[in-house]
Amino acid sequence: MHADETLDEARFLWRPDLYRLVLLDVRRYLPGEALDFYRLLKDISPRQRIAFMLGAPRYLSVTWPEEVIDIDQVHPQWNEMVRHLAAAA
Repeated sequence: MHADETLDEARFLWRPDLYRLVLLDVRRYLPGEALDFYRLLKDISPRQRIAFMLGAPRYLSVTWPEEVIDIDQVHPQWNEMVRHLAAAA
């Protein structure tokens, strides 16, 4: 298990088939940064499992859980990221 402070560190350390699960705390990054990292991993290793940390641990999910997000209460950038990640999943 590794915990990285930045997406740059994660990009450097990540290797295909090395990790069973990548936990991506999307709250820490701009929507485009998180989405780019997600797409990079999926492009290189389509079977890589990625879970998105959206809030408190009860929101940990391997799919984008639209039902737990009140879209009207979320910043517009988040809405865009939700749409992109859901389409890419």
